[in-house]
Amino acid sequence: MNAAVPVERIVFRSGRTEIGAFRCPADHPEFRHAGGPIADHHVFVFPRSRVWIRHEGRRPFATDTRVVTLYNPGQVYERAPLDDLGDFCDWFAVDAETARAAVAALDPSVEDRPDTSCFAFTHASSDARTYLAQRELFGVVSRGEAGDALGVEERVIGLLDRVLESAYRVRRLRRRAAGDEIEAVRAAQLLLAERFSDALSLEAVARAVGLSRYRLCHVFREATGATLHGHREELRLRAALEALEDRAVDLTELALQLGYSSHSHFTSRFRRAFGVAPSRLRGRLFAADRADGVDARRAPRGHGRGH
Repeated sequence: MNAAVPVERIVFRSGRTEIGAFRCPADHPEFRHAGGPIADHHVFVFPRSRVWIRHEGRRPFATDTRVVTLYNPGQVYERAPLDDLGDFCDWFAVDAETARAAVAALDPSVEDRPDTSCFAFTHASSDARTYLAQRELFGVVSRGEAGDALGVEERVIGLLDRVLESAYRVRRLRRRAAGDEIEAVRAAQLLLAERFSDALSLEAVARAVGLSRYRLCHVFREATGATLHGHREELRLRAALEALEDRAVDLTELALQLGYSSHSHFTSRFRRAFGVAPSRLRGRLFAADRADGVDARRAPRGHGRGH
């Protein structure tokens, strides 16, 4: 990998808001530490690949397309690859005043904390509509189609509100689950992210993480706010968004690759999650990668990992 090739590109910048693309292959010499305008911004990041992230002094966590990673200014962190793609993500940065106001709407105690600990979480989650909204926003600004800064900044704040609401909601749920069971939930999330295209049974997942089927279903909902099936469904559909970069993709073939029984089943699930048919999104979201000569497309993953 050529170290001179930039891994980061800013696609939008105003006085208080930035949006950028981070594309760091796993073999990049600075993969472990490279990344982000975190020196002076509060940043929330939507991963498009799977990596391990460890904030200094915090436990490591695995990313997937349902995760949103959060960084305070000056955050020290490391990453490690989970697959051969590296770290591909789209990031959004806001100033300290904006971040503090967004957090204060959910957590008044933030007023007693410094800016460097405004975000109390290392990561949160996003629902399907939030994930699509950020992909669409990233697409329009990277193509220069977003119009003036007012609309862009407002949409970024809306995304931040939704991410923080998810983080605080999950924290309330997680308090009801035991520590060892939280570890089992994390293991189940990792397994589903690795093999989301497979027809995994509840028995197989429960056995892999060391819980009974009943207890796994119960504690997974308590800790994440989602069912196992719903979690896997969102991973499949977000992989579909990546595949739809290719206007020529065969939707029936894609449906079968992702584990759906038919084109109609896939289309129905996709429309329910994102509010639009997959045929409407072909080639619409990811023009920025093509402009940079970066090919982020890949066949749907999540199978054949030997579990």
